[in-house]
Amino acid sequence: MVQAPLCGGLAPALATACLSLTAAAALVVSLWWCCRRRRRHRAVAAAARKLVVQVPPPASSAQVPSPTRGAPAPLRERLTAVLTTSPVGRHPSTDLLDEVLGSLQLAEGVTGCDMIIVCDGYRSTAADGSEHAAPRYRSGIVDAASAANYEAYKACLRGRERPAEGAVGGLRVLELDSRHGFGFAVKAALELVRTPYVIVLQHDRPFIRRADIPRVVAAMEADPQRLKYMGMPTGTTLGHAYHVLSKYRLTVEPLCVDSGGLQAVPLVQWYDSAHICEVEHYLVRLRVAQRSAARGARRLHRGQAGAGSARGDPRAGRRGRAPGIRHVHRRRAGLRGEPCVGHLDGRDARNGQKFRFARPAVPTLQLPAPPCWGEGAGPPPDAAAGAGARHHRGLPRGRPPRGSA
Repeated sequence: MVQAPLCGGLAPALATACLSLTAAAALVVSLWWCCRRRRRHRAVAAAARKLVVQVPPPASSAQVPSPTRGAPAPLRERLTAVLTTSPVGRHPSTDLLDEVLGSLQLAEGVTGCDMIIVCDGYRSTAADGSEHAAPRYRSGIVDAASAANYEAYKACLRGRERPAEGAVGGLRVLELDSRHGFGFAVKAALELVRTPYVIVLQHDRPFIRRADIPRVVAAMEADPQRLKYMGMPTGTTLGHAYHVLSKYRLTVEPLCVDSGGLQAVPLVQWYDSAHICEVEHYLVRLRVAQRSAARGARRLHRGQAGAGSARGDPRAGRRGRAPGIRHVHRRRAGLRGEPCVGHLDGRDARNGQKFRFARPAVPTLQLPAPPCWGEGAGPPPDAAAGAGARHHRGLPRGRPPRGSA
């Protein structure tokens, strides 16, 4: 008789205590997360300030000193070009790749270097063995027609293989038997590279302005401990300093990387657009990424959580924050200046209007001209049907065409 009211009175008290404990735990976790994030930002800012202090001031002379005594070795012995390609809707035409290859005349010295074209693989069947009905090129998925077009495209590239001859570098085609992604496709090509540096290109990233590639390589050779990666200026890197300031509350200052005034901006992100990188540094980063991917696969196999995001890693194939942000600050930089590398969408046939060095094989789509009716000419029959009539291109909605009642 007495215990029932007692239990009824304890239940609300216990519920209130549990809610209070949960709120207190959430507050402690939030404070811990904020402190951890602030310490991380302070560490990154300290690393960036240390990097800026170590940069020597620009010299008054406009001459760019040679990193080694005597005349430097030819660029072909110091730099190899790696160009990645994968299935797109324009295949079997090679016009997109031809535009990139033609634009290399703006990249001083690159046409004389050896080149490796890496043809990434694709996935044509699903996990259950059925063929894909529609292509999804960004995921490496193709249907039967797209696979046939890509095979014809690769056969055309194989016919272009050549050894180095005179001032023109050699060309080699490397075909991968399965879908690797951008990072691992580059890794497969790096196994064949015999030069200390590599310039990585993509089949939809042409040069749009002249770039002094030998000068960039000379600056990297002069300071190999600090400059491991140099990205070519793009429309995205123009706002990199503002992006870093707004997202990480970190101020990055331009660096002078040679005595001639060549400037670069420290990067906290890995950009897969056109860039020059030390081969050994690239391989080390990709080995780390491969081990991380293997650990993630093992965790998923055991039913645990995933290994985390790969954004910003070379294997991810997209730009993003790299795992070691302080390491990125000390090793990577992007050249300052107007963008010298553009972008062409392989899925858009109208990109042929932007071609400067190749003739587009896919007919350029022309937008239909808006209808125009002269004096005395009446509109189409369905235009005067009233408020429910079909809207015609070129006419404001809700406004009857000229000449209608």
